[in-house]
Amino acid sequence: MIARAVQRALDQAPAWLVTAAGGTEGLAEKVFRSLPLDEEATTGNTLPPALDALRAGQGAVSPV
Repeated sequence: MIARAVQRALDQAPAWLVTAAGGTEGLAEKVFRSLPLDEEATTGNTLPPALDALRAGQGAVSPV
C-alpha cells in the first residue's frame, strides 16, 4: 500500500514538490506516518519492503 501511494505521488506531483518532500524515501516516510498502521509497524520493518517494491517497479498503480 505504501509503495502504491508513493508511486502515485511520484507520477502526479511536480518534481519540485517531490524534491521538497525528500524524494522517494521522504515521500515513503510521510505516507507511512499518515497511515493508521498496526502498532508493530515501524520505519525499520515496514518502509524497506515498500522502497524495495518501488525500486523493482511493483509500486506502479494500475490504470484500471
